Amino acid sequence: MRQILMLSLVAAAACGPGRSELVVDWTFENKTCADAGVASIHVDVANEVLSRSDFSCQEAGLGVDLGSYLSGHYQITIIGYDALGAKTHDTVVTLAVGSGATSGYAIDVPRTAPSTVAFANVTWTSGFDGLGCAAANVQQVTILVDPNPDGTGGTDSGTVACSTMGTEGAFVEPLSGGMHTFAILGLRTVGNALHLVYRTHRPPAYFFQAGLVTDVMVSAESPP
Repeated sequence: MRQILMLSLVAAAACGPGRSELVVDWTFENKTCADAGVASIHVDVANEVLSRSDFSCQEAGLGVDLGSYLSGHYQITIIGYDALGAKTHDTVVTLAVGSGATSGYAIDVPRTAPSTVAFANVTWTSGFDGLGCAAANVQQVTILVDPNPDGTGGTDSGTVACSTMGTEGAFVEPLSGGMHTFAILGLRTVGNALHLVYRTHRPPAYFFQAGLVTDVMVSAESPP
């Protein structure tokens, strides 16, 4: 566990108007941003203009260099948002910047609100006219969220391998709480072209609760 506000700088009382790079290393509930469900991070330094203040978890999962500052004390705000843009983590701390080359801190940001994101564990085992991926010769599957009642349209949530290490399914996020329907497209490569060989005609509906995983079983039939 990282120590909150761990100071690693030359004595803050050093004489003269020295400058130091302010480096902030963050965690959320003592977890990485990804493990804490934080998708994006906003940083603010009071009375200062940052060249950049918003970051995705993927690009700044371990923290950022906030730039060069004169010796003194600075109020830092760090906010974490979930994948649907809701604020879930928040902290305001005062950090001392010394005159050394780097003023480095490790800051843990507490959770202040529950996540609004729900998750779907979508499976299609034996879902192609009763056949599995190998028997149906389905190589890839496109997952559609909230399609029309006939299985057309919807939000494309990505295309994955039909079977991955024996698992015929995939994890889908983020979803809002409430009811959602699902459809899949079964795809096969023939020559240099990808062919649609199965599709869902009657999308099943499932209820989702924020912060929880709902197991979803979906099947597909031969077109049309």
